Amino acid sequence: LPVLRIDEPTLKMTFMTNNSPFAGKEGKFCTSRHLKERLEKEAIKDLSLKVLPTDSADSFRVLGRGEMHISILIENMRRDGYEFQVSMPKVIYKEIDGKKYEPIDKFVADVPEDCVGNIMTEIGSRKGDLITMQNHGSRTRLEYLIPSRGLFGYKSQFLTDTRGEGIMSSIFDSYQPFKGNIERR
Repeated sequence: LPVLRIDEPTLKMTFMTNNSPFAGKEGKFCTSRHLKERLEKEAIKDLSLKVLPTDSADSFRVLGRGEMHISILIENMRRDGYEFQVSMPKVIYKEIDGKKYEPIDKFVADVPEDCVGNIMTEIGSRKGDLITMQNHGSRTRLEYLIPSRGLFGYKSQFLTDTRGEGIMSSIFDSYQPFKGNIERR
C-alpha cells in the first residue's frame, strides 16, 4: 500500500493546569503530571497531533490540524475527568522565501437565498475570497478560500445569520501569503 501522508498541524493552543479559584471542583485529574501523561498518550495514538513543552512546567503547547481536531481532544479529555484551561487558538505561520504564509481553508456554506448577503459580508470582512456561487432552488452554495484564523468563532455568527438553517464546513487547502489583519471585537 502507498504510504499515507499525514497533514501537518495548522493550529496551536496551550493547555494549562487549572489555576482558577474553582480549581479541583470539576475533574479528578487536575495536576500537570496528569495533563502531560494524557497529552503524550494522545500524541502516540493521533499522528497529526503534536505536544511540545513550554517554559512553564504547568502548560503544554498542542498543535493540531484545525479547530475541530483540537476541540474533539478537549471534549474527550473533559469527559474523562481531566480539568484544565486552554488558550485562544492561533494559526501556525510559515516563512517561505522570507515571506509570511498562513494556512488557508476551503469554506463551503449552503444557505437560504435571503441569507447570502449576510454571509458574503461577514466572510469578506474575514478576508475570504469567493470561488463559486451556485443556486439550487431556494438555497445557495457558496465556496470561499479563507484564512483559517478567519473562521475562529464564526460558527455561532453563521447560525445567527442563517437563522439556524445554514450548513457550513471547512477543510485545509494550502498555505498562502499572509492576507493582513482581521478586525476582532
